[in-house]
Amino acid sequence: MIDYQLLFRRTPTSLLILDPDLTIVEASDAYLAATMTRREEIVGRYIFDAFPDNPDDPEAHGVEAIGASLRRVLHDRAPDVMPVQKYDVPQPGGGFATRYWAPMHAPVLDAHGGLHLIVQRAEDVTAFMVAQTAGGELGRLTEQLRRSIGQAEAEILARRQMQQQQHETMQVLADSLKTAVFGCDELGRPVLCNDAARAIAGDRLVGARAEQWPQRLHLRDPAGNPLTDAGNPLVSALRGQRVCEAEVVMRVPGTPARTFRMYAGPLKGRVDVVALVAMDDVTALRDATRLKECELEISKLLSRAEPTDEVLAEVVELIGSMIGWAATEVWIVDEVGEVLRRASCWAAAGHAAVCGAGEPLPPDDGLPARAWQTNQPQWATDLDGRWAPLSAALAIPVPSGTDVLGVLVCYCDTAEVPDDTRTAILTGIGAQLGGFLEHRRAGSLAAELDRTRDEYAALVGHEVRTPLTSIQAYTELLLDEPDLADDHREMVQVMYRNAGTLSIVVDKLLDVAGMRSGHIAVHRRAMDLASVVRAAADAARERVHRDVTIDVNAPGTVPIRGDADRLRQVADELLNNALIWATEHSTVGVQVTADAHAAVLTVSNTGEPIPADERDRLFDLFFRGGAALHSGLPGSGLGLTLARAVVEQHGGTIGVSDPAEALTLFTVRLPTGRTSDHPG
Repeated sequence: MIDYQLLFRRTPTSLLILDPDLTIVEASDAYLAATMTRREEIVGRYIFDAFPDNPDDPEAHGVEAIGASLRRVLHDRAPDVMPVQKYDVPQPGGGFATRYWAPMHAPVLDAHGGLHLIVQRAEDVTAFMVAQTAGGELGRLTEQLRRSIGQAEAEILARRQMQQQQHETMQVLADSLKTAVFGCDELGRPVLCNDAARAIAGDRLVGARAEQWPQRLHLRDPAGNPLTDAGNPLVSALRGQRVCEAEVVMRVPGTPARTFRMYAGPLKGRVDVVALVAMDDVTALRDATRLKECELEISKLLSRAEPTDEVLAEVVELIGSMIGWAATEVWIVDEVGEVLRRASCWAAAGHAAVCGAGEPLPPDDGLPARAWQTNQPQWATDLDGRWAPLSAALAIPVPSGTDVLGVLVCYCDTAEVPDDTRTAILTGIGAQLGGFLEHRRAGSLAAELDRTRDEYAALVGHEVRTPLTSIQAYTELLLDEPDLADDHREMVQVMYRNAGTLSIVVDKLLDVAGMRSGHIAVHRRAMDLASVVRAAADAARERVHRDVTIDVNAPGTVPIRGDADRLRQVADELLNNALIWATEHSTVGVQVTADAHAAVLTVSNTGEPIPADERDRLFDLFFRGGAALHSGLPGSGLGLTLARAVVEQHGGTIGVSDPAEALTLFTVRLPTGRTSDHPG
């Protein structure tokens, strides 16, 4: 281990070390001998208190000349070489001894370019000056030597001044940049850095070699692994290589991670600065990218048909792991109890305690409750000690319109400064969650309503069928009575006919309820759809009592696997609907086509178009449009509902054309090659 203090003191050159206040810090033994002083007598004293001018010499101006040189060094931060100076020194026994000196002053700069110390090299040339004044050859040689020394020192000074000017120019240029810039010597130690660099590194890189940078700045690669020499841009630059856009992550304990793009390369033609490193902070860009990616992944999650609890569990884990939160949780509003209840929670390793306590939160308790009550994002940057090691949190309301359905809360274990980007993206995620919860709630209510309606329809159908059967049976008996008066017979016939119509409605009602609930299944077997459609068209022609034509366009056969009786119901209902709304002297078009995958049945008619606001409700149970109600047309609102139930049981679809089109066109698509029944 080298003792640098001892090495300095024993150097054979007269050297004096001053701080920026011109207080003596250290002196070499050669300096002490030349000035006839002791170290303890001068260290800690102002230089001109320790070495004043000779009061007996009225022409003494050493303090003034030396002081001017030192001020130039303080101002210019560059070496200053002086001509030979007469500067007498105090003698231990009193009085002053005559001395001539060849002084030079040089700055010692710190890693940031600031002046740290001043070195005075004071060479004692008294013997030469005395010999010069004595004349002769020795004097001429001395003068020649002095001139040679002065010229060499002037050249050195010029070079140093040029380097200093270049250094200052580089410093000014670097300070004008927002990107952090470091200029490094041959070992990688910073000798120049701008304001942005100082803001990043502080004093952590003072004296640090290239291989020490990752440890001093806590640099890691994007995967979180410690940065090695192979991945260290500065090491590469010192080897003569250029590095562009090397991404590193700074993970200083207790602060949020920061992402930088590093650029590094060698600098030729300089001896003080041999490599440059630039660090561009892209943390905000990377965070925004991760947030948008997270938002997209959550959109995909929320579109799944999994149970709500499972989806919420995946959502909170995705938000925490992708964005880098220590823990995330979702609270749902209990409208009955007027409290928040935790629905799901995720925590990174070491933070499981967050998910431990799950007591309901009243409206006035905690950060989630504030977000619930204000319907606004809420930051907490100073969580109290019971949350340790967590230090900050963000609560985002989960809205549905003006109502709040829940609250999303994200926790972090580093000091955080609220930022608009994260708040905005997470607010958008909260809105997505609100839409998801509202859709699931509406879907649940709709499913419950459908189930209740089907059960009610089945109950009514069964309860009505029994008395209807009795009415039909007894009216048949009455009609068989030969002695029944004509007027009574006519009334019984009306009763019998209306009971039959009502029986058809009840049968449809029971069919719809049974198929929608899965209690009635279709029986598939090989069949010809074309023949079924043609038979339905023939039957419809017999029922038509107006000038309306039915035109069927179908190939000879369209083989599919299906329930012929049920599909005949579909064709009958579509034809009945078309005939009701077809105008006089028009044609109802029926077409059947097929390919290797699907058979298509279309039924069209010209007539009053379906209003746009009724189009999506045509297949709803008991729905009848405004035109049907106002015109008094017969119907139960069950026919199209039954048709859709049958088609869906076959794994097919049924739809109607856009109301803006000239024709009203119903389209049924059925699979041709399926061998297994549709679920349900």
